[in-house]
Amino acid sequence: MRSALILALAFVSIMSVAPISSAFTWTNNIVLEEDGMSWDYTEGYTGQTATAYRGFIDSEVGNNDEHVSAWELMKVDRVTRNRLKTSLMKEMDVAFDSSSEDVHVTDVDAKIALDVLGSTSKTDDITNMYFVSYSFDRDFFDMGNSISFEGQPGTEVTIALPEGAKLFSTEGIDNKTVDINDNRTTLIGSFAEEGKITIDFYKD
Repeated sequence: MRSALILALAFVSIMSVAPISSAFTWTNNIVLEEDGMSWDYTEGYTGQTATAYRGFIDSEVGNNDEHVSAWELMKVDRVTRNRLKTSLMKEMDVAFDSSSEDVHVTDVDAKIALDVLGSTSKTDDITNMYFVSYSFDRDFFDMGNSISFEGQPGTEVTIALPEGAKLFSTEGIDNKTVDINDNRTTLIGSFAEEGKITIDFYKD
């Protein structure tokens, strides 16, 4: 499980301040194509949770002067990307028919908000984004009959299937809604308690 994967620097600190709540948000946006996929994450901090995030960066990555400067922002960006990529290399979060053998991470990027800069006592909202790209060795429809995603329980998720992919069944997604537009199926909901969504599909 990847409870501290995206929140590679802040999560331990944040959890000591408050549980996942309205003060902290994390959403997942997954877009599947026939040759690969993208998984983008957005994390948000408000109020004292944002203050804790700034303080953690300053104390663990910076010089502990109660101020987050540009070089500290650049460092946390680099460290977060590296930790995310290393974690994915050790344990892939996407699998077809329970195998990740033909799935590869091709790019990992991060966008740490400029709002992090300044005094660690600030409570201004922070929104960070992370972007992961994957490639498939074969066409999506030749990879298997099911695909699964490992994510943080309770976080919101949107999954857009490739054009022509139809749902057979889904497991592990709460509050699910399904939207079909231009022969493309999109699921919207949240990761259930076990943190794993499995989608059985077929080609129209």
